[in-house]
Formats: sequence, C-alpha cells, structure tokens
Amino acid sequence: MLLSFAPDQSSRVARSTDGGAPTWSPLSRWQVENGLMSFADTRTGRRFSANLDHDTLSGEWRTLSLLGGWWCAAADADEGPGIDILATIGEPEEQYTKRLIPSVMATPMFPSQAIRRAKEGRVVLCFVVEPSGEIFEPEFVELSDELFRAPSLDALMRSRYKSWDARADGGARPACRSFIYRLDYRY
Repeated sequence: MLLSFAPDQSSRVARSTDGGAPTWSPLSRWQVENGLMSFADTRTGRRFSANLDHDTLSGEWRTLSLLGGWWCAAADADEGPGIDILATIGEPEEQYTKRLIPSVMATPMFPSQAIRRAKEGRVVLCFVVEPSGEIFEPEFVELSDELFRAPSLDALMRSRYKSWDARADGGARPACRSFIYRLDYRY
C-alpha cells in the first residue's frame, strides 16, 4: 500500500499492483497539531494518527468499534511521492539488517478482567533493539482492546535479544512482536 502526503495537506492512498501503475484514491487533508499528524479515509471510516516525534511514521487507526495500527517505510523514488507501507515484505532480510536472536521471550499474562468479559484480542508492538539486546522505544501498532496494553508491554520489556558487536554488525535494529490472546473454551 502507498500513502502520499503533499505539501498542500492533501493525502491519498493506493494499492501497489504487480507491474502496473498504482490507482490513487483521495484521503482527507492531513493536519498536524501538538506533534500528532492525523488524516482519515472516508471510504472505510478509519481515522489515522501518528506521533511525529518518532524516527518512523507510524501510529494507530480507529473506527467506531475497532482499533489497529500502521507503520511506514520510505518508498523508492520511482514509486512516486509518498510512503510505501510494508515495502520490505519478501525482500532478503540481510539486505536491511541481520537477524535478531531471542534470548528471553516473556509471555504475557491473560488479563483476568478479559477472562471475566470473555474478550480475546491481538496486540502488535514495534520497538528498537540496542546492541546490548535490550528493548527500547516500544510503540503500539495494533491494540484490539485497552485491557491487553499493560500485559503486552510488560512481557515485551521482560524479553531480551542476544547482544551483538555494534562495530561489526551495526547499531540498533527495528523489530515488531505480536501477542494473540485467545480463550480456551470448554464445552
């Protein structure tokens, strides 16, 4: 998917097609207030927002009953103006960064309040891993319900990755982790 934000505050979206030119559809005008960029897709009813204090353009989208997230990567110049979301899918990972090797992967506790309400959910967190293996700058990209925020963040921050030599293998690396909360039904 491609997003384009023009200087005149117009925005548009296109789905990339194999070999063909993308077909653009208009979005609402983008605006920035207190470091938060926002725009909307009237066709889907989604309102998008992004914190401009981060190194990457990412944020959340909301409808009346749903909450999700989005994360962008810069587009190639020949793709046209805008930002190419998920541009690196299918590319060899060595071209961009070396593999992160988990040393401790903590599991979140299922919130008791969610069990009582019979709620299931999904959380996606993106973050930066320092050469020491520690996790910094966690950011929620998808959050199905606020009940799952604290246990997911707690599990992520208890996790660690194998350290590496920053001089030989580069500095901090971006990563994402998802948590799926499912109830076991007994009949």
